[in-house]
Amino acid sequence: MDNNQGTELKLLDFSKSLQIARALESLVLRGFGPQGLQTLMCTSTGQVLVTNNGATIFNALHIGHPAGRLMVKAIDKMIQYTGDGSKTFIVMLSEILQQIDRKYTEKDRGKMIREVTHFTHNVFPVLQKQVLDHSRTSSLINDKKAFCDSFDGVLRSVISPHYSARVVENLVTTVTSSFNFDLPSDHFYEQVSIITRNLSQFVVKTVGPSVTDSTTLDSFIIQRDFALHLNLCPMEKVRFVILMCSIEEQVKQEDNESIYLSTNDSLRNFMLYQRKRVDKFAQMCVEQKINVVISSVGIPKYCLQVLASRNISVIHYLEEEDVEFLSQMCRKHVILEFPRVQFTEKEIFVASSCQRVIIGGKPCVQLTPCGEGLAPYTKTLILAAPTDSLCGQLYTVIHKAIKSVYLSLILSEGPSCSSATIPGGTSFELMCSHFLTTGRWCKSKTLVNEGVQMASILAGAFVGVARILHRNVTETTQNQTRDFLIKLSRVWKRDADMNSLHCLGFDRRGTLLSNGLVMHITEN
Repeated sequence: MDNNQGTELKLLDFSKSLQIARALESLVLRGFGPQGLQTLMCTSTGQVLVTNNGATIFNALHIGHPAGRLMVKAIDKMIQYTGDGSKTFIVMLSEILQQIDRKYTEKDRGKMIREVTHFTHNVFPVLQKQVLDHSRTSSLINDKKAFCDSFDGVLRSVISPHYSARVVENLVTTVTSSFNFDLPSDHFYEQVSIITRNLSQFVVKTVGPSVTDSTTLDSFIIQRDFALHLNLCPMEKVRFVILMCSIEEQVKQEDNESIYLSTNDSLRNFMLYQRKRVDKFAQMCVEQKINVVISSVGIPKYCLQVLASRNISVIHYLEEEDVEFLSQMCRKHVILEFPRVQFTEKEIFVASSCQRVIIGGKPCVQLTPCGEGLAPYTKTLILAAPTDSLCGQLYTVIHKAIKSVYLSLILSEGPSCSSATIPGGTSFELMCSHFLTTGRWCKSKTLVNEGVQMASILAGAFVGVARILHRNVTETTQNQTRDFLIKLSRVWKRDADMNSLHCLGFDRRGTLLSNGLVMHITEN
């Protein structure tokens, strides 16, 4: 990096960036951890927010400084991938900047920043391997019970900071029941992937008396009413097509003007042509035993009457996202232009049932796709909360939990789906800090000389995160810091047994745990 680039780096005010990072950290600091407090804040529009979600808090801010906006954008990018970790991100960033501020002068800071890229490329892969080697791994095929326990544990760890223990257990049971653990490994992994990427299609939010009223429903819920209510509903063994085009022929502007200016006979002929076109479509449906027509566009009233005369139900104004999702799930094609002769087999969807249901006072359609080639299917989550706002918060928490589950899964050759997890309570941070401090991350002297300072900074930041969590889960006393240092020294004394180091962490009361057992601390 040349001097000009060094000058550009210097223009980024380090002290100001540190100040902004600490200010953002202060907003979520007391809400960090399983016993985190709620944050009360008022937005610029006068809206009052009471939340423990870091992303909600940061997105409600209007930050003017470029460095602050960059930090919030980085948090958003990370959440899009992981679904969680906004508070950990800003706490870690603040700790890193504080480490650099304490240990290095302004002249040396630029050099440290320039080493970040080199350090990232050479050390992070080794650190990732270390974490995976010391993770708890369970296979869906070989140890289904351990796999399910790990699955539940990840959900519980994400949901528990937001709700009481009773509500957490209810939500974990509800969410877990929407997955099919009897699927083959590759299909199960695909199922979790589909749900993670399309959760909004699997969730119906409804206002209810309590969060514990959340439940599941079989099949796919279309939040659109039937355009026609026929005696055939509910139906069994439904064959349906999905339209993303109009049944009527679209009239060009110049043709439309000529129709209005022409004689009544021309207008009559045009309407007769449109009616014949609709009759042809309805006849195609009858010949190929199509019971239901689903459309993303509105269907005119006279077309509905024609279809009703052939006992064909219609669901129209369907969201395009739902259309695309149904197409992906059933591995079928939607109709983009008016069919000339007949529907192809790839355009005909099959469902075991189709019925009208009322959810939260809203009319919906319950559709259960079936047939060969169907992607791994799941149930629909009905999320209930006393208000629309609380429903939104519940959805955000569930989405974070399911994303965390997805990221914990590993699909290896075989195929075999395994869950790789690390106990909470800063076990990850303590393990990474110890690994970086001992220098085991490097087998080359060249890398040691170029990255040892950055490793020291990162290790100190990991310890800082652990210290903050310990402070938030323990009683505030004069000996709180001393107590943490004693526990930290106990962790370092486990250096000889690296296989058990990953199990060291704090429980909800700040007690040091190893393999689920309390580690008794003695002062020597």
